[in-house]
Amino acid sequence: MQTFPESIRKLWNEWEIHLMVLLSLFLQIVLIIFSNRRKYTFRPWNRILIWSAYVSADWVATVALGILSRSQGDSQAKHPDPNYTLMAFWTPFLLLHLGGPDTITAYSLEDHELWLRHAWTGCPSWGGFLCASEVLGRDSTHISVHSNVCGWNYQVWREDLGSQRQFRRLYADLILTFFDKEYSELIIRSLPPEEAFKVVEMEISFMYDVLYTKATVVYSLPGILLRTASFFSTISTLAAFCFFIDKHQFSTIDINITYILLFGAIFLEIYAIMVLILSDWSIIWFRHKNNNFLIDSICRAITCFRSVLTSDKRWSRRMAQNNLIDSCLRDKTKFDEVPRFFDMNKFLERYWYMTWENVDDMKEPIFSCLLEMTNNVDDPKQLLKHRGDYVISKIEFIKKLGWSVVDVEFDHSILVWHIATDLFYPCDVDKSPDTNLKTRCKISKCLSEYMLYLLVMCPFMLPKGIGEFRFRDTCSDAKRFFQQRSESISSRNEACRLLLEVYTELEPRYVKGDKSKSV
Repeated sequence: MQTFPESIRKLWNEWEIHLMVLLSLFLQIVLIIFSNRRKYTFRPWNRILIWSAYVSADWVATVALGILSRSQGDSQAKHPDPNYTLMAFWTPFLLLHLGGPDTITAYSLEDHELWLRHAWTGCPSWGGFLCASEVLGRDSTHISVHSNVCGWNYQVWREDLGSQRQFRRLYADLILTFFDKEYSELIIRSLPPEEAFKVVEMEISFMYDVLYTKATVVYSLPGILLRTASFFSTISTLAAFCFFIDKHQFSTIDINITYILLFGAIFLEIYAIMVLILSDWSIIWFRHKNNNFLIDSICRAITCFRSVLTSDKRWSRRMAQNNLIDSCLRDKTKFDEVPRFFDMNKFLERYWYMTWENVDDMKEPIFSCLLEMTNNVDDPKQLLKHRGDYVISKIEFIKKLGWSVVDVEFDHSILVWHIATDLFYPCDVDKSPDTNLKTRCKISKCLSEYMLYLLVMCPFMLPKGIGEFRFRDTCSDAKRFFQQRSESISSRNEACRLLLEVYTELEPRYVKGDKSKSV
């Protein structure tokens, strides 16, 4: 039984190879332009676009190669068709697409574990993919240090290059020596808050490039030579096709598609060269040269052009937020009609109520707090055991509130403090003349909502526990509470006031039983 009419199947058979080849080129352009942006963007649509293009690119190129192979096999049984010869010329472009752009070799770390499976899709994809995976090996943790830097905030560059060796060792599960720890602490302590955060920002940016892009291949002498050869080969191919190939025997459509593939390949090469030049890796390479005045001018030019043509941001500089009370109070009928396919409605709800806050105002207070804590602790390992008890002890509330950070699981503590911070957050704090109070209140609320975001959206970043069940039961409890008092709740402040009036002397297990994990 035919699913599609004969006319549609005939039309598809005539145009399938053309559409697949163009779609493959389109996906490569999307990947090379957008894939690196997920390093500094916070918009979900960008990540969805990148993931869709990444998953589809190899499949489309492979299918297109299969169609071309089948077409060449069919052409041998008939009179030779010149168009089949031109279509065979498209094969190298599809192999080039299988290699993927420089800006992405993997969407997640798990992709590196599947490199052998991906290798069968085409040899050109081996180089960058394997190097990104092997860089985590214990023999690949060294990065050269160049200390002859000055001016143009090069102090940050020097410290970053010096700490890259220690930072890579952490990703390879290696133990840092006493000297490494002392050296890292000395670096951070010697910098003001903004520059200390920038050092960490650069380190994470470099590691992103190492793990998810072809950086280890592209930013090397063999990589530069291969890039140069690839670019000039494409240019010479275009010139040969324009001036030395008799195109009268080919169809106009096939000629136009060939031109599109050639100009598309040149665009991909030029864009890759721009990314290579306008990168932090280029500045590192230039810093190994001795002409300080010339190097200073080149680095300034790179920074200037990068801020104009691409982006000089290495991360979003924003922090995700999730608020329990707000998500329970808002109307969710918009998701009631969404099919419950893989709990898609829950997924949409979580992202729909997620917001973002700028973190620039938080850098100085957080950095000052870290310095203060390290000054008061002899063994840095003790810092890892703190879950809020340091601050509570400092303000002499450990006897009254210590249970909330010591006697309960971590996810329980996050939820309790999130709700408490939200309930007692002053609604008129923005009108206060005390600037310091406003800043401290805002930071407290932002950090509280960020911790809830980690609990809800990124539980793998927290200690193992039953956070998902505890959050679900707490949300159900809050929704039920608000629904029963819907007529009395005219605003968010009124909802918080009603929550504060709840009698809480009895332990939850006496009220809800042992099965409920609501806090």
